[in-house]
Amino acid sequence: MIFSAPIEPVPFSRPAQNGRRRFNNQRYSEFKDALAFFAHNAMRGRDPFTGAIKITVDFFKPRPKKSKHHCGNFAIVPSFGDVDNLLKAVLDAFNGVCFLDDRQVIDARARKFFGVPHIEIHLEEVK
Repeated sequence: MIFSAPIEPVPFSRPAQNGRRRFNNQRYSEFKDALAFFAHNAMRGRDPFTGAIKITVDFFKPRPKKSKHHCGNFAIVPSFGDVDNLLKAVLDAFNGVCFLDDRQVIDARARKFFGVPHIEIHLEEVK
């Protein structure tokens, strides 16, 4: 399954804690909900995959106006987010939608690029 989500990538952020209550920040929660919505539509009523999963995710964000940290079209700016945290956010959003649990992912590739903000996802069940 290949699809694109026209939203700006937001990296995973650790939940804050207020006493015993834990909560995610609003920006991250809204991103996760929006990405889950696009994933649900891409699944077209299919049940979540139950087998091993291979996923490739390309993240696109606008090029900063002024930055010394770039290499062609690849993004190496701190404000973009760590690639592992960006991937974690996607996997969290897909839990229960595209697959039962992110523990099913056995092969993952994530890349960051400059461009119109969106996320491109290629997800397949490994037989």
